[in-house]
Formats: sequence, structure tokens, C-alpha cells
Amino acid sequence: MPLYIGKFEPLEIPPMVLYLLHAVLKNKGYEITVVDPYEFIEFENKKSEEELITACYEYLKSKISYDDIVCFSANSFNWGISKEIANRISKNNQMQKIIFGGLHPTIFDEHILKATSASLVVRGEGEKKLPEVIDAIVNKKPLSEIKSITYRSGDKIVRNPDEAYLTVEELEESPLPDFSVIPIEAKYKYMPIEASRGCKFSCAFCSITHRSVWRGVSVDSLEHRVCDIMKYKHMFTQKTDIVFMDDCFTADTERAKEIIFRIKDHLVNSKICIEVRAADVLKGDLFNSIDCNVVKWMQVGVECGYNEGLKKIKKGLTVELLYAALDKLVENGFKKKMFVSFIIGFPWEGFEEINKTLDTIEDIAVKFGIACNANWLWLLPSELWSEKESYGITINEFIFDDVYWVTKESNFCRSHPLVSEDMIIQAHERVWKMTERGLPVNLNGPFFMSKKLLPFRKQNLVVKLGSEVEKPKWHRKAIED
Repeated sequence: MPLYIGKFEPLEIPPMVLYLLHAVLKNKGYEITVVDPYEFIEFENKKSEEELITACYEYLKSKISYDDIVCFSANSFNWGISKEIANRISKNNQMQKIIFGGLHPTIFDEHILKATSASLVVRGEGEKKLPEVIDAIVNKKPLSEIKSITYRSGDKIVRNPDEAYLTVEELEESPLPDFSVIPIEAKYKYMPIEASRGCKFSCAFCSITHRSVWRGVSVDSLEHRVCDIMKYKHMFTQKTDIVFMDDCFTADTERAKEIIFRIKDHLVNSKICIEVRAADVLKGDLFNSIDCNVVKWMQVGVECGYNEGLKKIKKGLTVELLYAALDKLVENGFKKKMFVSFIIGFPWEGFEEINKTLDTIEDIAVKFGIACNANWLWLLPSELWSEKESYGITINEFIFDDVYWVTKESNFCRSHPLVSEDMIIQAHERVWKMTERGLPVNLNGPFFMSKKLLPFRKQNLVVKLGSEVEKPKWHRKAIED
């Protein structure tokens, strides 16, 4: 993902989906070329957007020149550059068919086909659908009977009905990701593994499509997956740890406990990294039972630091429950193993609400000594996205077409109607003051403010908070520019 001109997002975990689909299609007898995002890192110092796109396209063209079908897995952050490269492929080789899949195309499938010359979008889970689609294309079969796809039919765009999510049995029967083709120069720090898919919850800000649909593979199957991935450890760095990519690893605490007990002897000097829901910490005896030394790190996603906000985002949590969970984790030796994540800048948040979350961050850092990390909200496809107009937010899916959309001040202004430039500076200055006191806290972004925020990372300066107005001049100027 291009963060800004000359720099890509740091990569520490390989995209598991590429290597999973590689294994699936290879099992069907197809010859597959995998192009890993890490291979594009060498182009990150290009001076302009055009140079970056051209370099990435030329490299990809050299890798896929003999392939009949080109598949892109896209999210909202890398869609912009994927779109540009796909259009150049179509322009220069109309015989190659282009297929898009991934979260962003699943949600904006019709827009993806209108914005590119792609033939088809695979919506949702691709292990089952992609082989069906490729078989239909290769053997000139009709697409009308394949569910969960959107495709061109003459001048029309056809959207076939959704298919049910994969069952646990189907997930277990699917081939395991084939990491043997990871570029050796990548040296990823973590090995990804999936113990479950989907989430039991439906948080308002979350983009995943598997809402309230959680499927966990059996512990026997998961143990096999861990043994399988360890044989690829030499493809990663020497101190590689395992990251569970699950949206909800602790959804079943008894199962999570059994998983950790069963796999710990297979880890071969590796540790595990997991995401934990605070409410799950209080269920059962998972964190009383497991050895904290098996865990490299765990993320506790909280997001809002005040109860009204937690209710609005449908987190299923209160500040009081959070504190009880942190008490339990600290008591069982996990204090230095975890960090608590927050988001500030939700559509309804002004200075008062942002400071409530910063109050909670500061309190947790003081009382527990636990690391806290906060990010400014980027409004992505979600329940909040569908409600954006009620907050006076006027952005649409076209903003993601821009390669550098995440760096644009105007996009931030449109999606944060109550936030002023002074508020951003004040928030970062407050967090910097916490760090000067030795508190383990951090606040990231937004990218377009990097130069203005740099002085507050270097020295403690007093910043006056500007008055909060409905439409600050800063917003108007940024949008007009």
C-alpha cells in the first residue's frame, strides 16, 4: 500500500490469501505465478505517482506475460494502485482476463467493474469460487450458475446471488497455504495462521463481511496447520513467531486454551501473537491457565474510552469491564505481553469525546503500566460508512480510486466534520506529554499532518486549542484545494 509518494506500508506478515489460493489452484492442476507485495518494495522511492505505477506495472507484466488470467486481491488501501495497474494490463494485452477479489471488491463489486476492464469480481471467500470461475473461463462454461460473483455480460453487469459461507468441514478440507514460493528476500517476521474465520460480533466500524458468523476449525486440524507452517520457518526470519489472523481468536475460551496447550510443543522456539476481546478475558480460566511465556504479544481491541462511544460502535464492552479484564491479565503476568488499541475521531467525536478516550488511555498507562496505541479513524466500508450522511459526511467509494487517498487532507476533513487542525495537534501534544512522563502510549497519524506534528514529537511545546466550530476554515480550504 502506498502511504505517500516514495514510501510503502512496512510489511511484516505475508498475505496468507495469496498462498492459500496458490495451493487451491495448484491442486486443481493450474500453473500459478504468485507475485508477493514485498516484491514491489524496490520501487517505493519513485519520485512521482506516475513513476511508481509504471515501475510496478512493468515488473508485474514481466512476471505474468505468459499467464491467461490475472487475479488481484485488493483492500481499500491498495485498491487505487491495483486499479491503475489492472487498467494498463487491459490496455496492453486484451487477451488476459482480469479478476478481482478481496474485501474491497466484495463490497464495491459493481464499482470495480465500472472503474476497470476487469471481467469479474469474486465476492467473499475465494477458495471455492475462484476454481469454479477459472474452470468456467477455461472451458467456456456459462457464469450464470456460479454464486457470489459479479461479471460483465455484454454491456450489462450481472450480480449473481450470494452463496452461504464455507462450513467448518470445507475450511478443514481446503489445502493449506503453500509458503514454499515466498520470495526469499522478503524475510517476513511473522508466520500467519488461521484457527477460525469470521466474528461473533458486529462492531459498527469494522469492515469484515463475516459478521456474526464465526467458524472455528477443530483443535486437531489446527494442530496440523501449526506443524505444517513450521516446515516453512526457514523461509522467514530466524526468530519468526506465529500470528493468528483470526478476527476472534478467544471467541471460545475453552477451545483457545486447548489450542495453546496442544501447539506449544510444536512451536520450535517460536511464540504466538493473538488478538483478544476484553470481554472474553473474564470468561473461563484461559488466562489463568496458559503460560504467558508462550505469548509474544496480544492486542486487546477497545477502540472507545467511554461507555457512550462503546455502545455506539457496538463493542459489547464497558470501561468497567475493560478494567476488570486488565486486572486479570496483569495478575496473570501478561502486562508486558500486551497492548490496548484505541481509535479516536469517530464521526460524532469532537474535542470532548476525543479527550475522554485519551483520559482512559492515560489512566490505563498509569494504573497498569500497559502499553496503549491509538489511531485516527479512517472511515472504511462498514456500518458507519452506510450511516455517514447522517453525520454530514459526503465521501463515497470514488475516494479509494486515488492511489494516495489515505494521505489526502480533504478526505480526512470530509470524514471528520467535528475535528479541527488544532484538535489534532492538541491530541498529539497531550500524548507526547504522557510519553515524557514515561508512560507507554502512542498516537499515530494522520499522514498529511506528519510535518506539522514533528515538532511535538521532538520537544514539549504548549499549543492553544482553537475554538471548535461547525465547519472550520481548515476544512473548507482543504476540501476546496
